[in-house]
Amino acid sequence: MSPADGSAAFAVEESRLRPLDLRHVVIQPAIAHPSSANGLHNVVRSLIAEQRAMGDDARLCLFSDDPDALTGIPADCPAQRFPLGGPRLSGRSLTIAEATLDRLLDGAGPDTVVHIHGAVKPLFAALARGLRRRGVAYGVTLHGQCSHVYDITGRVRRRLPAAWLRVFDGPAFARARFVHAITEEEAAIVRRVAPAAAVRLLPNTAWSARRGGLPAAVPRAAPDGDRLTFGYCARYEIDHKGVDLLIDGFAAYRRAGGRGALELAGSGPARTELERRAQAHGLGTDIRIHGPVFGAEKAAMMAGWHYFALTSRYDVMPTGCLEAALSGLPLIVTRETGLVPYVESHGAGFGVSALTAEAVADALARAERTAPGAWQSMAANAHRMVVAIGDWGRIAGRLRAAAYGRPS
Repeated sequence: MSPADGSAAFAVEESRLRPLDLRHVVIQPAIAHPSSANGLHNVVRSLIAEQRAMGDDARLCLFSDDPDALTGIPADCPAQRFPLGGPRLSGRSLTIAEATLDRLLDGAGPDTVVHIHGAVKPLFAALARGLRRRGVAYGVTLHGQCSHVYDITGRVRRRLPAAWLRVFDGPAFARARFVHAITEEEAAIVRRVAPAAAVRLLPNTAWSARRGGLPAAVPRAAPDGDRLTFGYCARYEIDHKGVDLLIDGFAAYRRAGGRGALELAGSGPARTELERRAQAHGLGTDIRIHGPVFGAEKAAMMAGWHYFALTSRYDVMPTGCLEAALSGLPLIVTRETGLVPYVESHGAGFGVSALTAEAVADALARAERTAPGAWQSMAANAHRMVVAIGDWGRIAGRLRAAAYGRPS
């Protein structure tokens, strides 16, 4: 990693700060797929690995009633599962049991900081209150939680959650040692509901100088004539990931004369519904919908793609997109992902202008019209874009400074 990335300063900075006891809390009552396939979990594990390399005692604390919630976590990532244990309403936990909080804070001291990932309602506010009551410092990373409440322009999507955010989560943000926002839009929401919050604006990324270094882009052949494939690889959460928009937009693109194919891979029971949707559009062999793929199988599938498409309504800098771009795949993404400014400034793909099938079809058509030489430049730019964002060591170092309450 180059000194311009700021990495040279971190080794000196880290050596001057005492080690921290960092307990990364993920609240996830139910998990329908392995932890290794969960983008949020992958982000948390990346931070833990970096912070442990800096000398901290960092660990994953997963709050879940799912006994298989720790599936797929590498052995070198210390992890504990905590059953929520509190009262429930309509199957949803309302608070966190005192006994669970006791377990979480076992052995806590003055250098303990609880890093909460995701402002899950109502459990985030309950956990923040419990930590404050016991005098334990905490920080929070939003991970797109607020994008279900406000849209990208700041308009309210859901009135009751917005009221909750103002009344309960806002004060919890204000008392946090830091609130980590991944995009400017997230930071604006936090400042709106908690003007005094210590906001830290830091992106996600997909590589680490400490752990494996910078991956090279995968050599790819440019699309040629009818051989053009758009790819999607993520969970099959239709509304959240906007998979309905992608299939409907692809159908509109084909009806308008588009020649490309769409290939999807993912986990979750919604696959059957997506297959019905594709069949209703009469897409036939123009669309292929697979189950989950990992490792070498995933790499082999993506080697045949020319664009990675994610038309999400709520994701914020999803790591799946960043990993695809780092491998040399241009992106087709909605503004809601927070990636369009990066994609457009680096010439690394196409932004989708609105959450409509027509806007998706337009982006796919623009991608198809890209000449082979311009596509090769775009693929190289996608890799450069993620390099320019920086590595996990830089981001973890800044979050570590924020955990001490220092400027990052």
